[in-house]
Amino acid sequence: MLVVGLGASGVAAADALLDAGVAVTMVDDRDDHPAVADLRARGIEVATGVAPVERLDGHDLVVPSPGVPEHAPVLRAAAERGIPVWSEPELGARRHPRRLLAVTGTNGKTSVTELLAAMLATGGLDARPCGNIGTPFTTAAAAAPGDAVLVAELSSFQLRFVERLRPEVGVLLNLAADHLDWHPTMAAYGEAKARLWHAQQPGDWAVVNAADATTRSLASRFAPAGRAAFDGTGAVVGVGVGVAGPALVAATPAFEGPLVRLDELALAAPHHRANVAAAATAALLAGVDPAAVAEAARRFHPGRHRLELVAERGGVRFVDDSKATNVHAAAAALRSAERIVWIAGGLAKGVDLGALGAHLDAVRAAVLIGTAAEELAEVCAAAGVPARIAASIEDAVTSAAALARPGDTVLLAPACASFDQFSGYAQRGERFAAAVRALPPATATTGGTGASR
Repeated sequence: MLVVGLGASGVAAADALLDAGVAVTMVDDRDDHPAVADLRARGIEVATGVAPVERLDGHDLVVPSPGVPEHAPVLRAAAERGIPVWSEPELGARRHPRRLLAVTGTNGKTSVTELLAAMLATGGLDARPCGNIGTPFTTAAAAAPGDAVLVAELSSFQLRFVERLRPEVGVLLNLAADHLDWHPTMAAYGEAKARLWHAQQPGDWAVVNAADATTRSLASRFAPAGRAAFDGTGAVVGVGVGVAGPALVAATPAFEGPLVRLDELALAAPHHRANVAAAATAALLAGVDPAAVAEAARRFHPGRHRLELVAERGGVRFVDDSKATNVHAAAAALRSAERIVWIAGGLAKGVDLGALGAHLDAVRAAVLIGTAAEELAEVCAAAGVPARIAASIEDAVTSAAALARPGDTVLLAPACASFDQFSGYAQRGERFAAAVRALPPATATTGGTGASR
């Protein structure tokens, strides 16, 4: 069996194959990977510094790491030769079948997965969050007892190559332009996400966003199971959880009625209400007691770098939403405050950033960083938003603080990936927070010129 990539997902796949008594070859085009010696000591053949397609001969299964795009030569060659390609979660689902709830979407996957696992745990179930959220799916499946429930965050990269992975509840949160450097088209991206439901059977549930026509359309085309919906702004029609008056309200086969008051949730932002509604829908359909669902919803605070308040200085709020790595997420963040000095930029991943121009009504000024800074400057100019380009995140914070006035929010919502300047969105957020903490006390209160919006 050929495993492509020496990251955590690849190592988990190799371990599962070794446990099954299968000979494993791992290949990576990097020639300096630190895990090579350990992998070889475990009996794995490792080839580094070579193109994976060069090692395809003699193998009857390919397990690619998520970073290997579907158009990669090794995957094209495997398809031409009729060699199956399984993602690491597909391998885990086949090796260790477990009760499974799964979450995917362009934005909100991690928060919803965390919250859904918390709802199950509050309801007394042995919930095991896994997938992109931390522990590889295969590792979690192998370690979990038979009565555990896997709660998996799954990416389009992983779902593209599943066949038998079967969640009893599969949640598709939203779909917006992203990862078009990996998927050939938006249609292909959507269809990869929809494979979440490919192996579902009657009695299973496909959960979609009532406010997102694309997810509803994908469910109608690809979901063989029952359908439910969630909504963070209004009521749902049929099965699901939505908003009615001051509360989230459920309508599921096992429970109908108010679930939790909106003012009991940690954030008032519409996308947070939608995330809670999505997790609650899935939890109720999985049989969790409504009181446990409501208790977990009240206690839940989104993770780091998700509209995280870093500091408030002289009436100016500094908010870290470094996790907003695409247009859809940044647009949601830009609706979270009435007056914003916006810090954005990074690696655009092949996505047209022009759509952000329709979401800048609250933006008084922008400070732009990274590879996409020039493109975002054009977007801002077209919308009449004053913008300047900064050489670093530290320079951006200093500039934004000088522009900000009491009542403003300095918002890091990059709309881009971070890998042109940082190791990941977390490092970008930490650098932002450190720069905010390093500001002189009066810096954020001086206001700015040329930013009259």
